[in-house]
Amino acid sequence: MSSVDTYGFINAKMRARLGKMREEAVTEALLRAPTLVDAIAALRPTRYVALTRSYDQSGDIQAIELVLLKMEIALYREIAQYLDGAEGRFIAELLGKIEIDNLKNSIRLWYSSIIHRRPIRHRSEYIFKEVILHPVDWTALINALSWDGVVQATENTPYRSILLQHTEDSLREDGLFQLESRLDRIWYEEIRKATSLLKKLDRQKALELLDQEIDLKNLLILVRYGWYHRLEQEELLSLLLPWGEVFESKEVHHYIETPKENRSARDLLSHFLPAEHRIGDSSAVEEVLRIEELLAQNQKKAYQRLLAGDPFTIGIALAYFFLNKEEFNRIKAILNGKYYGFDEGYIRGVIG
Repeated sequence: MSSVDTYGFINAKMRARLGKMREEAVTEALLRAPTLVDAIAALRPTRYVALTRSYDQSGDIQAIELVLLKMEIALYREIAQYLDGAEGRFIAELLGKIEIDNLKNSIRLWYSSIIHRRPIRHRSEYIFKEVILHPVDWTALINALSWDGVVQATENTPYRSILLQHTEDSLREDGLFQLESRLDRIWYEEIRKATSLLKKLDRQKALELLDQEIDLKNLLILVRYGWYHRLEQEELLSLLLPWGEVFESKEVHHYIETPKENRSARDLLSHFLPAEHRIGDSSAVEEVLRIEELLAQNQKKAYQRLLAGDPFTIGIALAYFFLNKEEFNRIKAILNGKYYGFDEGYIRGVIG
């Protein structure tokens, strides 16, 4: 089957499912449900029936989140099976982001157990423990009695070299932030390698999204850690992802080199955001949250443009993944809101 035929098939399949998503209107049904039990019942006639079975068996919201994660992994694998060569490898490599997030969550549980001496048995039941992309021994990692055991659980994976740069003592002293930043960076390195092997049009579409995501992350790092937390120059620079327009701009390097107490997030963002979206005089925390929301909106618009664009590129699959992830996140947010007894209006405000 030619690449045009393959993408035509994927495009038709994905658009049919997106149409089904619109018909089911899951978000609206959940929002209108007066209680958590009613919200669970609203999922029964939808493609999320597996969530209701999980809740029936456990009565636990976290169990539902694990089912959603399994559904997300299955989506990537389904599309990857339709694609060969560089395209298939690229889609499979997207799973690396899910794997790294799972790894960070697992290490946080280990850290809570060993460093802070807190019980983790209940929470560890909701870690995905099957192979995602690389052979991480999830059970051994969570139950490791030392950092050496955590490192051993990632043998034959690209993560081991990162974990070896840390020790139990350094993690106890410095926390997990630097480790997690390095793990995030390794995924961007791997996905960019996979992107470089795609055909020209696919490569352009994928790099456009990746570079935009990297720019958003770098802006948030610069504002949150350079302005709000006031990190020193060298440490702040080490956190940035070394790609994209933001990283390469002279304005950013001037901002980093400015004494930390004199940095202006307003001046920095004036170079990257339209005038109507520039930050004002609210508290630093409020401004960071507002910037996060704005940048997320810009990312959503980019994926919507992909959906309306050329149907014979990898863009349609990327848009489909994004829209499903969005719906999964809304479902989790709404169910958690119902669990804590928040009303419809409040939950709508939270999910946007």
